[in-house]
Amino acid sequence: MDESLKNAVKYMSDQLKDDPGIDRNTLIDDASKKFDLNPMQTEFLINKYVLGK
Repeated sequence: MDESLKNAVKYMSDQLKDDPGIDRNTLIDDASKKFDLNPMQTEFLINKYVLGK
């Protein structure tokens, strides 16, 4: 796994731990920008955190 994607996953996990009710789509958008993710990496986050795949 790419370092930026690892950092994004950790960021997402930490944010969700602090606020489980946070809007996941907004959080993914923030993580994507913050860690400069490419579209495939962003899709991975959507699959993991929104679609539960």
